[in-house]
Amino acid sequence: MYEILTNIFNSEIIAIIIAAFLPLFLFILPFALFAVYLERKVSAFMQDRLGPMRTGPYGVLQTVADILKLIQKEDIINKDADKKLFNLAPVLVFAGSYAAFAAIPFTSIYIGTSADIGLFFILAISSLVVAG
Repeated sequence: MYEILTNIFNSEIIAIIIAAFLPLFLFILPFALFAVYLERKVSAFMQDRLGPMRTGPYGVLQTVADILKLIQKEDIINKDADKKLFNLAPVLVFAGSYAAFAAIPFTSIYIGTSADIGLFFILAISSLVVAG
């Protein structure tokens, strides 16, 4: 696939970027949409209600409607709040979540860090995310 993308775009950098993000767009994003829909339907079944039914057939477009709703929202910052810290707080919470994955060896080649205390590191970083 890398050779095909290199021939199409005549650039190795663009081919590497597309080859890296292609699995994300082909598998992970559609699975996330399906998982959110399934979670809502299962929760509705457990609570003896219908679940999302108003957007699209059987409510399949509910996640798309939620995305559009979130895009339209505005950030409201209190005038007395520290604006830099207010905007930095979500970044710090997600950075902790991603830092926990640094100690997980996904393959024998792709290892974020070779910490001897990997499990302790994962537990420690994960507990800090809750405080955010």
